[in-house]
Amino acid sequence: MITSPKLGSYNYRYGAMAGGIGIVFSLILFFMDMTYDQSSIIQVINVLIPGSITIIAITTYKKDNAGLLSLKQAIKLGVGVFLVAGIIGLAYFTLFINFIEPDFISNTAALQADALREAQPTLDEDIIEMQQTNTEKFFYISFPFILIMNVILGFIFGLLTGLFTKRS
Repeated sequence: MITSPKLGSYNYRYGAMAGGIGIVFSLILFFMDMTYDQSSIIQVINVLIPGSITIIAITTYKKDNAGLLSLKQAIKLGVGVFLVAGIIGLAYFTLFINFIEPDFISNTAALQADALREAQPTLDEDIIEMQQTNTEKFFYISFPFILIMNVILGFIFGLLTGLFTKRS
């Protein structure tokens, strides 16, 4: 009787790897004073880090499973790697905004307020201040949405990788 390798161990191992690389990337940005830079290149890199690790996890699992891989297994690996990486990333981010950069939330809210002033110069200052206060007050509400987005991205990467690796 042939047994398949456990998906969970791949999820944890490769998710931790993706989370660790994401933390290193975040620290590089911090030391280069690019913490608040939200350019599209940085956002793409933040998606490609767990995405590429997911592809490696799926192809390694297929190799370790005698070349067998179902689409369901690929999706589970994609979601699992992204979810573990997201949890590790959020744990690090919590430490980052509380200890490394304690003014992160207020600085982010101020940057958003400045961007709003530039985009809509006729907007009443009270509305901008209210938006800034709400950003600071409800900042942690974004955490579950980050995890949900990670699960969706993991599903997409797992699905696409599973479709391509089934053919080879």
